[in-house]
Amino acid sequence: MLHDHIKIIKCSLTVISFVRGFPIEWDDSAKRVVNVKTRGRLIIPKIVQILQLWTLGLITVVVYSQHKAGCVYTMLPNIFMWLVAVTLCLWGMGIQLAKKAGVLLNTMIDFEKWLQDTFPEIDIIERKKILDKSITSRNKRNTILHRVLLFMNIMAAVTGVSRFRRLLANPCNPVYWGYLIGYCSTCQEDLAPKDDRVWNVIKFMFVFVDGYPNTLQTWKAFFLLFNVTILGTGCMLDSESGYTAVILSTRVIPATLIATPILQIFCTFVLIKLSDFLPPQGYSTYPFAIFTCFTVCMVFETFAAQLFVNSEQLYVDWKKETRLTKVNGRRIRSLQPMRIKVGSNFIDRGTALVTQDFCINQTVSLLLM
Repeated sequence: MLHDHIKIIKCSLTVISFVRGFPIEWDDSAKRVVNVKTRGRLIIPKIVQILQLWTLGLITVVVYSQHKAGCVYTMLPNIFMWLVAVTLCLWGMGIQLAKKAGVLLNTMIDFEKWLQDTFPEIDIIERKKILDKSITSRNKRNTILHRVLLFMNIMAAVTGVSRFRRLLANPCNPVYWGYLIGYCSTCQEDLAPKDDRVWNVIKFMFVFVDGYPNTLQTWKAFFLLFNVTILGTGCMLDSESGYTAVILSTRVIPATLIATPILQIFCTFVLIKLSDFLPPQGYSTYPFAIFTCFTVCMVFETFAAQLFVNSEQLYVDWKKETRLTKVNGRRIRSLQPMRIKVGSNFIDRGTALVTQDFCINQTVSLLLM
């Protein structure tokens, strides 16, 4: 249930709202998500989106220039950053997408409150005086969700801090802005004098211009993916009868099933094949990216498959009901189990394993080339 993880959602939204990077925020008095209506506070999210698209275009230009110049080993990290930028755009970009996420969270909150008031014996909402043990110990799904949400929300902040550190560690940083301004060559060689204060001030300014929006975008993407999409899918498993109140994004799910495996394959290939040429920070960046992609695919696809299994079992149980009238019996027989559809395909029980098998096979094929 959503109330099992409401503290994590509240904390994450509070931090993002503090840095003015999200068009939604948590209202502690109303215990729900509200839209930011002040125009001044909506300027920063819009500027961040523009900078993100601009950075994506710069990365594309740099990768193309490095390909023409033959800078293979400096091109691979930039391809990785291009894939990451595209994935983050698909996961978390857009003010309307964030507002839809707020509507989804509020819908689940209201539904669980109604369910608690109508069926008090279900004991959905946490009551500290009655419950002695953690509310997340109700079932394994809630335990997995709680740990994944906690880890990913912490890593969203850690990723932003580590990005600033990586930018400061390399004198030719930020690479994409440095290529545009002129103090970084195509193959990422620093062209500016090391002791020149003017160039150092310029670099510091562009480190902030590059790092701040990317940190916000990472946090927003992780929030919309884990705290909304995956959590929403998990909540549907706890109450299949409320599935009509849950609307998952038609953009986040295809990005999860298409862009995430591509990023996982590329990172695994680079980590294995070109480990001797990776910088020190690459040994932490690439494994974390692989772990994140693996977690996203496995957790979401497993929950989506369980949705089909649970609804199918519910359908079978309804047909066994002895007091069914003929009309209701025909209505039940006309129903089909719930599935999450992507394109012309459905997520079923074997999708998670098929995805990982595809990633492994494609990685091996690249290694044998």
